[in-house]
Amino acid sequence: MARVDTPLPDEVAHAVGTYLRAADRVLPGGIVAAAVGGSIALGAHRPGASDVDLVALLDDDLRGRRDLLRRLRALHVAQLPRLVGRAARGHGFSACCNTAFVWESDVSLPVSRIEPVASHTGELFDARGAFDVNPVTWHELDRGGIPVRGGDVATWNLDPEPSALRDWTRQNLRDYWVPLGTRVATGKGPLSASRVEWCLLGPARMHATITSGEVISKDDAGRHALETFPEHAPILRVALARLRRTALPPNPPRTQWRHRTAAAMQAIIAATL
Repeated sequence: MARVDTPLPDEVAHAVGTYLRAADRVLPGGIVAAAVGGSIALGAHRPGASDVDLVALLDDDLRGRRDLLRRLRALHVAQLPRLVGRAARGHGFSACCNTAFVWESDVSLPVSRIEPVASHTGELFDARGAFDVNPVTWHELDRGGIPVRGGDVATWNLDPEPSALRDWTRQNLRDYWVPLGTRVATGKGPLSASRVEWCLLGPARMHATITSGEVISKDDAGRHALETFPEHAPILRVALARLRRTALPPNPPRTQWRHRTAAAMQAIIAATL
């Protein structure tokens, strides 16, 4: 059951409000409903660090409109002044709205059958696809999506295809994380703390999903990995410290981060597949 009337953190409310006002200027009446998912839906937002993951439903009357993609690109670019201002104030490029656009009449289809209109993530705009239209994101929205326009997400009648959740997660591991693990293992030079965080907490989340059928936050995934893979605790603590923006542990030394990260990735992925 999606959340109703859940207050958003101030920086998220500001980001979403600014984004939707820009949408109404660029594409008047175009976004008929929208909801926040991701870390915010999971109750794991980190001020000054987390992005804002949105799914926006477009009015079906816009189908066939020739300038639709141009206007969605303009909406994407409209965030730039706010993000640059935040970066100048020392907040990095956090609170960026990453949005997947779906036709309103399509949102109740099984998620694997939905053809996204477009999406943008960070600086990237995808004119025909949206990675976040998948069983994991739909699971997050169905369980904890926070409406920011239109009614409760329950009225969207989402079909996350729960029977496909584990298979989709395994395929994502094979397609993205296994090759990434190989690149980490064969690469040269030290890894950054942010890279350690990315490489370990992503697979850890997937291991938790495969074993429990639930979608959890990166922080919860890190704690899950500490319990499940205690032999890799030192490098997992580096990943969690980076996520939490706390002091990095002195051990292991940074010169060991790459091979320890590669070993932990291999163990987590092998146990998941």
